[in-house]
Amino acid sequence: MGGSGPMLEVKNISKNFGTVSALRSMSFDLEGGKILGLVGDNGAGKSTLLKILSGDLQPSGGKIYLEGKGTRFKSPADAMKKGIAIAYQFLQLVDIAKVWENFFMGRELTKRIGPLAFLDVEKMKHLTAETMAKYGHTLDIEQEVRELSGEQRQIIAVTRAIEANPEILLLDESFTLLSLEGRKEIVNFLRKVNKKIGITMIIVSHDLDLIKKLSHYIMVLRGGEKIFFGHTDKISIDEIVKYMLP
Repeated sequence: MGGSGPMLEVKNISKNFGTVSALRSMSFDLEGGKILGLVGDNGAGKSTLLKILSGDLQPSGGKIYLEGKGTRFKSPADAMKKGIAIAYQFLQLVDIAKVWENFFMGRELTKRIGPLAFLDVEKMKHLTAETMAKYGHTLDIEQEVRELSGEQRQIIAVTRAIEANPEILLLDESFTLLSLEGRKEIVNFLRKVNKKIGITMIIVSHDLDLIKKLSHYIMVLRGGEKIFFGHTDKISIDEIVKYMLP
């Protein structure tokens, strides 16, 4: 991850819903291993852009390049196969199941004893604990998910997404229901993940302070158009708000 050229290039992407233009000629590049904060008021086009990048929507026009190669995503599964994951696909956690069970939900590991296959419970427990520790988070893997805080649930979901080995991880309003302390914990966790494996991220949030602390770049959308794209440390929160206003 994180080669010399842009990891992602979006060229003149547009999306129309009937006579309504949700995105208008959207273009930007993002280097590998960087975090882009995507901000804008409701209806700015943020979620529409992420749905296109995750294969949930088809663009009306424009092109997408991954590491210099033109591509289209026919579905979320196709996007995942090509290296883009969106975290909400991993947020469906089962409350009455334990942490390790949720971590391997739908991709359970098995072992064979003669002609029979059995769940490899010990290996799944070991790998869950090892993965959590790798990203600097201690969590009781025997706890049921219903006993966890909102930020702990988010950490499980994001870690599951990362372990699917995407080149780019998309997070769409993943922090809305978290407490202030919970948001701090998620920021620290995502920083560790970004530093550890250099994964490229695009994060949508209305929490401008969180975006400022976490991202390398900020892009402001308004009315389906790109209004600003630049280094996070070159723009203040007040300036971001001004760009967001009509």
